[in-house]
Amino acid sequence: MNTGLKTIDNLILSFGVRTEEGADKSQSLTTFCGGDFRVNTVKMPFCIMQKILQTPQEKQLRLLQWFLPHKQARLASFLIDESGSVIEQVYFQRDAKHVEACRRIQKMVTRTYRQIAATPSVLAA
Repeated sequence: MNTGLKTIDNLILSFGVRTEEGADKSQSLTTFCGGDFRVNTVKMPFCIMQKILQTPQEKQLRLLQWFLPHKQARLASFLIDESGSVIEQVYFQRDAKHVEACRRIQKMVTRTYRQIAATPSVLAA
């Protein structure tokens, strides 16, 4: 992956894209059901909180948050639906290099989660 920023590229090389719920120093992934009131316990942008609360209860959404550990700052948040599409995103860093890096990360996240959504579930067999 070449985002244009070595620190972000190194984090992606080390950790990849998180697909299991949990956290490491560069990412956290939390799964929510539509209307889940746990949104009040997780620090997230208001627009993402609204999307989760407005989603029907039978749908699941994933919140993937990226961090810049060297700056102790958030980089981006992505809300991903069941089909693997990013339905809401927020980029926290405003300079052009970071925004371009976030766009490239978003493409990588979408590609990863669409592959997961397209893979038949072992439980369904």
